[in-house]
Parts: sequence; structure tokens; C-alpha cells
Amino acid sequence: MSEPLDVFADLTLTVDDASVSIRGYGDLVVVDAPSLAAVRALETGTGAPLERLLTADVTLDVRVRGRSVARATPGSRAGPLGRALGVAPFSVAPGGLLLTALTEWTYTVGRN
Repeated sequence: MSEPLDVFADLTLTVDDASVSIRGYGDLVVVDAPSLAAVRALETGTGAPLERLLTADVTLDVRVRGRSVARATPGSRAGPLGRALGVAPFSVAPGGLLLTALTEWTYTVGRN
């Protein structure tokens, strides 16, 4: 485990034409994206910043449109859902993930 780090930042990244907000509140870093696809694109296309933050000994809360969908704390291990989804060491918030997925599905169906 690395030395404790306090992060105080307010960043906005553009990933696949989506704005992703990253805010640091000391030992808590909140990543807020407009969709689950944007979260996945952030992690797979930009040098894995979420994984890098995990090595910085901070709590990382991933949100989609303000709903917490996953969280990792220093030394935490993923629960069964996090392991099944392949997002270890994140612990997945089933309620937040379900509401987000339903909202995205409803939006997609409504557009067709």
C-alpha cells in the first residue's frame, strides 16, 4: 500500500464525447459520468485512471448521473457482484446500478 494521499481537484474529462467529472475531497475522489458506457470508456481508453487512483490510498466513488454505482476503499475487496462483473476491487451498489441501467434502457427505448 502506498503513502496516504489527499486529492483536492475539480477536473472534467471528455471521453467518447461525454463529460466526466472528477472531484477530490481529500481522501475521497468522486467520478461522475453521464452513462455506464462513459465509465467503461474512461477506464479502457485513457490509461486506466481509476486503477491508478486506487493505488493512491483514496476512497473512490463512481457515480452515474449522481447515483453511486461502485466504490473502492483502500484495502477493500470486491463483493460477489463486483467479482462477477469483473470490476474488482470495486464493490458494486446493486440499487444504484439497477436504477442507472433502467434509466439508460428507458432513454434508449424512448429514442427509438
